[in-house]
Amino acid sequence: METSMTTCHQIPLLRSSSARVPSWGLYPVLMITIGVLCAPRVIAADALNTYTAHYETSMYGINLDIERKLVETEAGYQLSSQGKSFAASLSEVADFSVSDGRIVGQQFIYQLKSLVKRRREVHFLPEQGIIRSLKKKKWTEFPWEADALDRLSQQEQLRLTLINAEENGDAAPESLTFVVIDGPKRGEKILDLVGVEELDTALGPLETLHYRRRYEADSDRSSDIWVAPSLDFLMVLTRHEEDGSPVELSITSADL
Repeated sequence: METSMTTCHQIPLLRSSSARVPSWGLYPVLMITIGVLCAPRVIAADALNTYTAHYETSMYGINLDIERKLVETEAGYQLSSQGKSFAASLSEVADFSVSDGRIVGQQFIYQLKSLVKRRREVHFLPEQGIIRSLKKKKWTEFPWEADALDRLSQQEQLRLTLINAEENGDAAPESLTFVVIDGPKRGEKILDLVGVEELDTALGPLETLHYRRRYEADSDRSSDIWVAPSLDFLMVLTRHEEDGSPVELSITSADL
């Protein structure tokens, strides 16, 4: 399978040449993949560095420490995000493989237990030619799409896309687009590169790439993500706001 990638109107990647920094963290919240305007080029990186990372966040008025892990499995990789407090627990787990520079989804399970209880699932079934998705106890079936992702593995696709671009000597894409299956919805999530920014983080100052999700002009929502080239393009900060209620996830530690 070949994967096409845009190469025009781009900003150079900034990755530190210094040695890896030990013991840090992170967590995701967005939706993305690679997008699209000029002559395509083939990319093909099939390995990801594993990591354990931590974030702090607040949801429904409850503070949570989130542990995020990427580990290898017999079938590929498993990406998980877990958080727990006295009043709530959150779990997201995505299983996938990597082929020709692309994340290939296997299954995704999301569970939230607090004052409200929520469960979502996505199952990728190429043999049957379908993708099945669960939300609010109702299943929806979609025709099979090789590039479709769930809401968690899409974030690892962002990281893989930027790693591929750097290894090929290319600039950071100015536009990134994911096809994401979430409940009864199939959507294209588009991120635009805002620029290169230095952030003060719990890990110290970090040079980052700042992407912003594209919404309709009259939308009251906003979503931003910052990733650090010097940390293998791990996410260091995300912000989402809807109906005037902001949610932020910020890195506290990570171990690559």
